[in-house]
Amino acid sequence: MTSLAAGSATQAREQPADGRADATGVTARAIVVGLIMVVGFTVVGCFGVLLRYEIIGTGYLPRGAVCILLALVGANSVLRLSRRLVGRWALTAHELLLVFLMLLIVGAIAGQEFSQHVYLNIVGLVYYATPDIAPPELYLEDLNPMLVPAVSPEAPVARWAYEGLPPGRSIPWRQWATPLLVWTPFWFALYWLVLCFAAMIAYRWEREERLLYPLVQVPVEVVESEPLQSSALMHSSLMWGAFVFACLLYSVKGAHAYWPAIPDIDLQRSTETVLSGPWSAFNRVPTHFYPEMVGVAYLLTAEVGFSLWFFYWLRRIQQFLRIAIGIDVGHYQFFKFQTIGGYAVLGAALLWSARAHVRRAFAVAFGTLRRDAGSPDAGEPYRLAVLGFLGALTFVVWWCSYFGMSAVWALVQYAAFPLMGMVVARVVCEAGMFIYASPFRLNEAIFEIAGTDRIGPRNLTLLTMTSWTQIRSTATTNMAAVAQGLKIGSEMGAARGRVMLVAMAGVVVAILCAHVTSLYVIYTWGVPKLGWWPSGSSLNTTAHLVRYLEAPTSMAVADWIGLGLGGVVTYGLVAMRRQFVWWPLHPLGYVAWLGWPIDRYWMSIFAGWLMKVTVVRFGGYRAFNRLRPLAFGLVLGVSVVLTFWIVMHYFYPAPSLVRE
Repeated sequence: MTSLAAGSATQAREQPADGRADATGVTARAIVVGLIMVVGFTVVGCFGVLLRYEIIGTGYLPRGAVCILLALVGANSVLRLSRRLVGRWALTAHELLLVFLMLLIVGAIAGQEFSQHVYLNIVGLVYYATPDIAPPELYLEDLNPMLVPAVSPEAPVARWAYEGLPPGRSIPWRQWATPLLVWTPFWFALYWLVLCFAAMIAYRWEREERLLYPLVQVPVEVVESEPLQSSALMHSSLMWGAFVFACLLYSVKGAHAYWPAIPDIDLQRSTETVLSGPWSAFNRVPTHFYPEMVGVAYLLTAEVGFSLWFFYWLRRIQQFLRIAIGIDVGHYQFFKFQTIGGYAVLGAALLWSARAHVRRAFAVAFGTLRRDAGSPDAGEPYRLAVLGFLGALTFVVWWCSYFGMSAVWALVQYAAFPLMGMVVARVVCEAGMFIYASPFRLNEAIFEIAGTDRIGPRNLTLLTMTSWTQIRSTATTNMAAVAQGLKIGSEMGAARGRVMLVAMAGVVVAILCAHVTSLYVIYTWGVPKLGWWPSGSSLNTTAHLVRYLEAPTSMAVADWIGLGLGGVVTYGLVAMRRQFVWWPLHPLGYVAWLGWPIDRYWMSIFAGWLMKVTVVRFGGYRAFNRLRPLAFGLVLGVSVVLTFWIVMHYFYPAPSLVRE
């Protein structure tokens, strides 16, 4: 990855001396532009996810954010027609990256990470608290009334969300004021906790381990050399050829939705159900084609790309063996607990390997160690990161305890939460998964391992409610986005503390915008008229909670075996990787082996991996670097064309082009 930080001094000398240039890009105008984009992104995103379940913030390289970055780069190109205009108005490469960084970190707030769940679920717990769905005595009568907009299913604030606003009535903002005032500090603290934890380990990942951050390479190479000239990538015919190819694929699919006479291109196929007995483990194999993931896989190290698709097939082989010995049920449950065990061991291994770095960060934060001015990590804001993390964790646990949750269970969930987020971030920052979702939710893993009887009804309810931000949607864990954002800040040469504060400002603005926009959409259209997922999500959430409350869960012997096996295998993979340089299997492939993202991506990952190893084998790394623009073109093309169709579908409704 070309480091923009290395060129900061040169770029600063080339900027017009108007007093506004900042080599790091953290300027007032960049922050203002970024916050304006955050507002627009959040508003459009809330409408899209609630009304059509089309998400502009999809992926750990949000497609909508990529489009905005390209639009700003295009604006710079127009301004370059006049030297005076480019000097006064064009954003520098680092300023462009700051805007993108803000959108990256808040990209999923308007979608699955936040807006899609919290409002609908909060009001849904009230509306569905009826004898035939969720008897009120199960949870509602024992719930602190400040956490919900009403305590009766018959309250207008609940009925109007599902049955529509009566003529002449306005949105019940006043009834929502108390729960939003109560919940919002908790949400802010949770996002700050993630930011601080990621900042605490960022130096370790970026400078000591030198992770690849494959997705970050895309925006960095797009803006290189701005604003004085376009980047080399933007002048590459290979990039534009791949860009056009990706656009054509989805343009044909988009046109087919409006004019069925145009042949469709089915990019999401599966094999048929033709095998029986143990061989049935190889039925219904998804053979999806995602151009962007082909491109990303080309950028990965060969061992990571190989491990991602290898362990997918190892899971199928394991299912074959289970059926062969007479175990015909419970496959997913067994694999899920293997993954939970793998997460626990890998998270512990990552912390253990970083123990010297973490000790140093804490020592600096508490004043027991003074860093030399020339030390490599002299600029790391350890005091802000460590004290911010501990303060946020303390507040989150106190908040949960104040509103009725046992402090013990709050501490269990929110001590485990950053460790799980760290593993997800590692899958994205090292393995480059464009979309990744762990196959389990942290709160439900706690339910199943500890047993719901031991946890108790009130704690089950509050653990579920607090999970609706970040934990509920495993495909949008914010730690991965934050880790990438901090890496972008390093590429800019910006002080990490300033990047943290700017990112948090974006989070605050995005959440406040979501409060207004989401409630407006919900009450203006009514839940039954929302998109296919949001219209039923609150009922599903309530029913899911009821099942835990009414049917106590406990671990079976097979679950303990799966948990232990996952831990042992992951430990072995970590140990072999540290012991032998030639070892080809990466533990990230094992923890990412289960769930809908790898099911959909495995074939595209295989194609990208095969393309890379073939090019390197016969052309060497010079040929590999020469063809890198193809990978970027696939990612950029898919981002642009799918965002275009999302906007088009808002004005002219049509089915979504991809199932995500």
